[in-house]
Amino acid sequence: MIIIERLAHRIADKISLQLELDKDQNAVIAYGLIGILQVITLFIVISIFGHIFDFLYEALIVFFSVGFIRKSTGGAHASTMNACNIISIMSISLLGASARYLFNYHLNFYANLTITIFVYAMSFMVFYFRVPVDNPNKPIVKLEKIKRLRRESFFKLTLFFLLTIASIKLASYYEGFYSIGVSIILAIIWQVFTLTKTGTLLLDKLDTKVNLILGKR
Repeated sequence: MIIIERLAHRIADKISLQLELDKDQNAVIAYGLIGILQVITLFIVISIFGHIFDFLYEALIVFFSVGFIRKSTGGAHASTMNACNIISIMSISLLGASARYLFNYHLNFYANLTITIFVYAMSFMVFYFRVPVDNPNKPIVKLEKIKRLRRESFFKLTLFFLLTIASIKLASYYEGFYSIGVSIILAIIWQVFTLTKTGTLLLDKLDTKVNLILGKR
């Protein structure tokens, strides 16, 4: 978004002026600020949608889960910031709403456990063959970094697996934990999908359509 970029550059200029930094350092600061402001913007918009349509907690769980694991795994990228923001808001809101209204029917623990094990088994398989998926504009070439990102990705996926198991177990005592477990599973499924070639192709088509609409406007 133009507003985010302008604000980031203004802040970067003020910081650079105070610290007497050169243009390259200014550009690095501006780039980092754009990322931070983008995340804040997504958080605010998704929170508003979640609050209005009553799936706030589920949407935020998906938001933070995807953001946390994506840092290590990578995945399909939008070509522009505007497209990235719109696709992120749409997908996270849809997943949050699905966790709240579509999949929020209670199964017994063993049925949930079976579904969870299946989802994570498929996820570990995709991770093994695909992680990390880099950005074509910034390919990952260092072997040490690739190994580190793979270790982090598998560690995070294992952590989410344990959190999901704990959530469906605790759901027998408090129903609110059930939607937490469902939200985590949907977040993992979405992130795994963005790692696959099919997911990349679908998101590329969506990215193209979004940019065409924005261009017409």
